[in-house]
Amino acid sequence: MSKKPGLLPKLEFLVIGILFFAFLLWAMSRCNATKRAYQEKAAAEARDEAAADSLDRLLLEGYTPFDTAVKPKEAPPPPAPGPGERRTILYVTIDGMNMRSGPGLNYRIVERLKLFDEVEFLGEVTDSTQEINLGQITTDEPWVKVRTRKGNTGWLYGAGASYYKKKLEGVETD
Repeated sequence: MSKKPGLLPKLEFLVIGILFFAFLLWAMSRCNATKRAYQEKAAAEARDEAAADSLDRLLLEGYTPFDTAVKPKEAPPPPAPGPGERRTILYVTIDGMNMRSGPGLNYRIVERLKLFDEVEFLGEVTDSTQEINLGQITTDEPWVKVRTRKGNTGWLYGAGASYYKKKLEGVETD
């Protein structure tokens, strides 16, 4: 008597095959989700690291974030540094540079500075930049808070101040 294989073994193979295929689809979706999560985490860490690097660089240069949308409060000038205290000196790079009462062109002029005048950097810089056409060149710089040798405190456009005595070329003055 020969027995013919019935329908049951074929059905078992079919069910096992479907379950195996479903498992493969589930495993691939989990792997893709995990991969995507790792990529997002790596991108976020890279953004955080870049932000920390730029913040560290700014803090090392003595910059303090300052929102230009809000008019700065007039604070009493900081005391003059005592013996042994470090001051950051900047040099004016544009002859006839206007020092203003606030960070922007619409603020009143406090003092007009000459090329290579020394000013003390007071540790504040705007967190946004302003694009200004200076004649032959256009710059996009923040504003920095400074104090002159006369004791006047005000804001200079960033392109008009440098750590080095240099003249900014391409600037047309009055």
